Amino acid sequence: MNPWRPYPLLRIVPSFIAGLLAERLFDVRLFQPYGLIASILLVLLVINLIPRKLMSYRWRWCIGLAIHCCVFIVGYELNWLREDKHRANYFGRYGNCLAIVEITEPVSQKGRFFKAVAEVKFLHLKDKWISVRGQTMLISEHPKSGRPAEFGDYLLVRADFRPITDNSNPHAFNYSRYMAGKGIRFQAFLGSGDWTMIPLRTTNPIRKFAFLLRDRLLDILRKNRIEGREFAVSAALLLGYVEEIDRELRQEYSATGALHILSVSGMHVGIIYIFLEVLLGFLNRKRWGRMVKALMLLFFIWFYAFLTGLSPSVLRAAAMLSFLLMGKSFNRSPDMYNVLSASLIFILAFDPFLIEDIGFQLSYLAVIGIVVLYKPIYNLYITSNWFPDKIWSIVAVSIAAQLATSPISLFSFHQFPNYFILTNILVVPLSSLIIYTGILTLLAGSLPLISLVAAKLLGCLVWFLNAVIHFIDNLPCSATKGIYIGVHEMLLLYLILILAFFWLTLKHKSLLFFLIVSLIILNSSFLYRKLNRLHSSKFTVYNVRNTALFDVRFQDKSLLMYRVDKVGFANASSLAGIEMLQNNRQANGIKHLRSFWLGNGKRIITEEAAFNQLRVHGNFIQFRDKRVAVVREKVPLQLKAVMKVDFIILSANPNVKLEAIRKVFQMKEIIIDASNPAWKSLQWVKEADSIGVSCHAVNLSGACEIEL
Repeated sequence: MNPWRPYPLLRIVPSFIAGLLAERLFDVRLFQPYGLIASILLVLLVINLIPRKLMSYRWRWCIGLAIHCCVFIVGYELNWLREDKHRANYFGRYGNCLAIVEITEPVSQKGRFFKAVAEVKFLHLKDKWISVRGQTMLISEHPKSGRPAEFGDYLLVRADFRPITDNSNPHAFNYSRYMAGKGIRFQAFLGSGDWTMIPLRTTNPIRKFAFLLRDRLLDILRKNRIEGREFAVSAALLLGYVEEIDRELRQEYSATGALHILSVSGMHVGIIYIFLEVLLGFLNRKRWGRMVKALMLLFFIWFYAFLTGLSPSVLRAAAMLSFLLMGKSFNRSPDMYNVLSASLIFILAFDPFLIEDIGFQLSYLAVIGIVVLYKPIYNLYITSNWFPDKIWSIVAVSIAAQLATSPISLFSFHQFPNYFILTNILVVPLSSLIIYTGILTLLAGSLPLISLVAAKLLGCLVWFLNAVIHFIDNLPCSATKGIYIGVHEMLLLYLILILAFFWLTLKHKSLLFFLIVSLIILNSSFLYRKLNRLHSSKFTVYNVRNTALFDVRFQDKSLLMYRVDKVGFANASSLAGIEMLQNNRQANGIKHLRSFWLGNGKRIITEEAAFNQLRVHGNFIQFRDKRVAVVREKVPLQLKAVMKVDFIILSANPNVKLEAIRKVFQMKEIIIDASNPAWKSLQWVKEADSIGVSCHAVNLSGACEIEL
């Protein structure tokens, strides 16, 4: 018997995901929609017309291959059609003009500025309005009078929509790739007078009502004097509102493995489901009551998903619970693998962009880990005592979820929470209690006595939760940081986990052989990277605002050269403490760091013998046979002959023309560092294009890394 027969949806998931990823990789149109539909209908027709007797058993794989090809094409086409940039009326094809946009996501407030995702609806071109499509990011000042913009508002804007470019640093967050994964490739910066509201009705009244209700519920927490970090965590736990969580608190939760607590996830939806199941239990007495109960549960679960912002983990939990509820309504007991597969296909068909969302990936991997690994891990220790059994159950769930998510977490976040078991033993029951207490607080509203008592209890519980997280974070070796692996190493880790699981359950010697081979390949990859560092040296110009910042890395050593001409970093220690630089050093195995101020002096840098391969004299830098000249004020015209250098760095906004530089220096490339304004960098880049000189502006195109 075919062991995959009970899981038809699970069998087609890899083909569907492969189609989505293939479109993201190639970004080329393969099929027209009518061709796709005709192909699928033709395959199904042929399969049904061929008599069973004529179809040899050994050729049965042809039918399966045809089905998988159809599913692959469906995934590819869905992703293509979802991309607005492929449409003829994509707004990004036009330039600066008057536009009508609708705010389609909750507005993020920061001081006197706000940030919002908006759908561009109309553009004013040649004295007429044309209908367009596409999303953009708006960054604007609040209006001087009137209410601020919010979800569902229509705005008339005069905007210069500019592409979101990658101006990141090595091993830093790539904002342009993150936004492109959401289908947003343009942004616009607006002043308070560059936009005005227009009285049009939102296209999504359900979400608008949900967010208005969320604001009312947040006001209930504020009126009951829940403030500071207690309010930030309560709002995140109950309603998915994360705007007031500070960086330090987020880092503590991340380092202890409890970051999932701060985002509404499947656990929260499950708790809401259990609460509603008990509340509506009286409807189980009659047959029609069970159907009414299922419909009410579906309504409240999806309304809660809308209320909390439709995060990927909530979408996954809501979709899974919906399929389970529908199965129960028809007296069916659906298999969990099929439920997982159905919810995955449903969500990705609705929004293919989620395939690149790390929250979506972690949510499904955690559930897969729990479904597959929980029972084998739980069966390792059997006890009849209630309390040890509950503790072991939490431990088993934690280990299963951590094993399934660790490779992708190491790849994305570069750290491992060493006390994740202790964290989950304490945090999971406590967070459940906080959610139930929070529900009571929100339901009590402004009832004098009940709301006061519930709010006080909620504040104390959240304070205790934060204290527990802070305590675990401050334990010795609470997290192993600085773990950097590549995509192939992440995939190898998953292969090793899968092979180890099947070997332990099936006991086949061939699986052990492939497991050992995979481990050898993984260790060889780590060894190759370390050996490559011994023979590698790089010169990097970083993108740190208003700062001239370069470094030379060779083997496990780094020399940091810097100059701050405006308000910025006070000294070398504050510069070296930047998270971006720390990440880059850890990723490159840097153990020895030296810093040097690029002042006006003519002194030669003096360091111990380990650093004597690099010399800095005034505005000239030499490492081995590579020479770099830094132009800060004017071109040194006193040179009697053309000087040969490898690179020119324009720093501190000098008033120079590139043509004048080319008369004095013979160089391979011009690099514009981050101490120059963006508008001046753009001017130099255009000038470099006109005279045929290679040019890289770090505040426009990100850090410049040069292999030496």
